[in-house]
Amino acid sequence: MTQVCADVLILGSGFGGSLLATILARAGKTVVLVDRTHHPRFAIGESSTPLADRTLSGIADVYRIPELKPLCHWGTWKAAHPDLMCGRKRGFTYFDQIPLTDPETSDFDARRMLVSASVDDAHSDTHWMRSDVDKFVFELARASGVTTIEDCRYELQLVRSPSNPDRELWSLTGQGGTGAIDCDADFLVDATGASKGVLSWLKIPDQSDRLKTCSRSLFAHFSDTVPCETLLKEHGISVDRFPYHCDDAAVHQVFDDGWMWQLRFDDGILSAGFMIDDRLADSQLAAGGPHDEWQRRLDRSPFLRRQFANATIVSPESGLVATGRIQRLAQTAAGRNWAAIVNTVGFIDPLHSSGLAHTIFSVARLAEILTTSAPDSSRHERLQRYSDQLIEELCVVDELVEGCYAGLPSFRLWCLWGMLYFAAATSMEQAPGNQLHEVGFLCSDDPAFRAMLKEARERLDSCRQCPAPVRDQVISEFEIWLTDAIRPWNSVGLFDRTCDNLYSRTAAPANAW
Repeated sequence: MTQVCADVLILGSGFGGSLLATILARAGKTVVLVDRTHHPRFAIGESSTPLADRTLSGIADVYRIPELKPLCHWGTWKAAHPDLMCGRKRGFTYFDQIPLTDPETSDFDARRMLVSASVDDAHSDTHWMRSDVDKFVFELARASGVTTIEDCRYELQLVRSPSNPDRELWSLTGQGGTGAIDCDADFLVDATGASKGVLSWLKIPDQSDRLKTCSRSLFAHFSDTVPCETLLKEHGISVDRFPYHCDDAAVHQVFDDGWMWQLRFDDGILSAGFMIDDRLADSQLAAGGPHDEWQRRLDRSPFLRRQFANATIVSPESGLVATGRIQRLAQTAAGRNWAAIVNTVGFIDPLHSSGLAHTIFSVARLAEILTTSAPDSSRHERLQRYSDQLIEELCVVDELVEGCYAGLPSFRLWCLWGMLYFAAATSMEQAPGNQLHEVGFLCSDDPAFRAMLKEARERLDSCRQCPAPVRDQVISEFEIWLTDAIRPWNSVGLFDRTCDNLYSRTAAPANAW
């Protein structure tokens, strides 16, 4: 039997849990990391951003974890870890599939937008093959001295400390793949994600009804798909002006009821999934099960039908994954002797690729709290601020995502609302310093940005509700207003008419981390 008294017990050994365990162990803490399954395992949430990379780089520097540093750019990743699968992510690509017709040279410029995130391949962001990366960070935690228990069936209790009856400890007993485990810990972190292990155990109330986004997902990893650029060239469409190869990106195929993500890895595997708002969708598309719905959705678009004509699902082994509504939000994220990382507390949608960055922000904040000596009252106050901040940030992500769905079926409104995300993200990316996690994620703590976001949503509703004959004029007026409204957060040329929706100045500075 493994018996250990730990400073911190972490439940869930995905990327966030394993990263926090590594940090704490390198800082001299005794850490136990427990998971109900084992690595490697299929997971999505694969797209990094400059905010994610820059914050991860800061963690590597502050906590002296040089093993993490190569993961912060595609070039260094490929040089240091060619065995870890990833893909180039040079930016965000959007294609309009709402007309359900092939793009033509005559209309294509109005049916695409490309927004750069990096200046070249060497400094590129990455798509993470999560089965590889999560296992890598898990093994890094173990090599750093963390006690790791996989395939563990466990029970939790709160017990009185034998040495101090006024102090409670977390007690975990269970059976793992390598034997029994008996652990007492001063502090517990819930990194179990959607299963909400500790949140459920503590009966933390759910407040998902606060969230406006309402989407579900249908996804898998595929082989033998055709790159978008290949199909565009077959239609005689020039890609010479693109700021990067359009497939080296988080590709968004936008429909009238949602969108499809496409993330291409260096071995040709494509992570692809539909995000569907059933309030907008034709219910007949979902008849007959996930595989039937997938094919019906592909068949609507000649472009996607050709792209996936010879595709084969390679993972997960069970085939397509179909979810219900994915939005969730807990009422609190921390207590006196526990905390949850952000993906356990809530989730909105993969749109804007904010998940990895927010997870790293969350881990960086908890690491500071748990590695800083402070009286119990001070730590409790910091944990309460952590909780309040995290929940408020999830609500801002909800606003930034939901407005895109609300703009449908207008691709133009979808793109206009997306500028709010890019304004928030790039204003943080361009800021000096390496402690980005100390400020609100995506300007959530900026009252002026929040007020502007609220007014923008009201104006978006006016665009949606106006009569069709004047809608284009009203949308143009919204664009003019939005161009001026985001000016304080726009140092990268958003709404620059001369770039024709092919943005290159939005790229994060090279060698900034």
